[in-house]
Amino acid sequence: METDKKGLSIIFHSGSYDRVYHGFSIALVALALGREARCFFTYWALEYLVKGKPVFQLNEERQIHRRLLEEHMKKGHIQEISELLTQAKAMGAKFYVCTNSMGLLNISRDELVNEVDKSMGLTTFLAETGHDQILFI
Repeated sequence: METDKKGLSIIFHSGSYDRVYHGFSIALVALALGREARCFFTYWALEYLVKGKPVFQLNEERQIHRRLLEEHMKKGHIQEISELLTQAKAMGAKFYVCTNSMGLLNISRDELVNEVDKSMGLTTFLAETGHDQILFI
């Protein structure tokens, strides 16, 4: 199977756990296939990168699945976002945070996990992605 080695850039906007989780799943598969992965966290997804802040948010339509997800997390069938972040970083993913969202949510650079590579605006992020495939989550 031949794969296009074009990079993958993912803009994480939603803070809903299931969306962030699947965004990381996509990034990890891309990395395993030898593609570069860049992840840009903005608005509510940014909260998943704050040190020591356990986040498990679900949007209204997914609240009915909360118990199921929590049970599978306890059993080890579903990983924490922090574990996915560590795996993706070890595989070469780059993590960026939106400076405007940091200001809006009153989050300083010191409050972010060490895996974050840079803070920047959306314009800079899109300029750095070149010809990457871009997903918005």
